[in-house]
Amino acid sequence: MDNQREIIEEFLIESNESLAQLDQDFVALEKRPNDQELLSSIFRTIHTIKGVCGFLGFTTLGAVTHRAESILSQLRDGDRKLTHELTDLLLETF
Repeated sequence: MDNQREIIEEFLIESNESLAQLDQDFVALEKRPNDQELLSSIFRTIHTIKGVCGFLGFTTLGAVTHRAESILSQLRDGDRKLTHELTDLLLETF
């Protein structure tokens, strides 16, 4: 039980740091919507959070991150354009 608690605490610490970085990255992405490197970095961060959520059984958070990841994938593939409203939506997920 203590080991699981430690894992969850570590996840919360790392996720908090990732979310702070994501906040900055989304602001930068809004200024540079065609920056594929930045978009890929954001995608990887969300993908990592989603994976850990799955490992820990956090199904609701995992579902939210999965949806955000899908939107980011569409942006990355050029199937969708980044708008202010879409940026707001992505920021609200976190």
